[in-house]
Amino acid sequence: MRLISLKVVAAVALSLCAVPLVRGSDVQDADKFALGGIGVAGTMSKGERALRVILDEPDAAIQLERMLPHATDAGRLYILVGLRMRDRSAYKRAFDSYSQHDGTVETVQGCMISRESFQALMREIDRGDFDGRLKQPAR
Repeated sequence: MRLISLKVVAAVALSLCAVPLVRGSDVQDADKFALGGIGVAGTMSKGERALRVILDEPDAAIQLERMLPHATDAGRLYILVGLRMRDRSAYKRAFDSYSQHDGTVETVQGCMISRESFQALMREIDRGDFDGRLKQPAR
């Protein structure tokens, strides 16, 4: 009986430890950039939900910085938004390191899906255009 209890406790502990990794991968491996409600129902994207989970952690900036080199372009944009909100010096370093990065990223706003320039989205992030969306309560 005691062995079964220990196995259950170990399984629960391991599953709790895995949650941040899954959430982090939802940011890091994002295939589209979408902040604010998307689709007809205005639901929150998986990337935004994962970013919010990370931002609630005391070491959010550290987690985001670690993901940055391995992230997709959409993931990098989520990470830049998060760093801008949590650690301006880390944000500045990350922003500068991608200042010459070229490419396009699939974006979703409401029901509209499009491709936008990575650089144009970085300028929007730098202006703080997405800050308000993350300050609103999650839906």
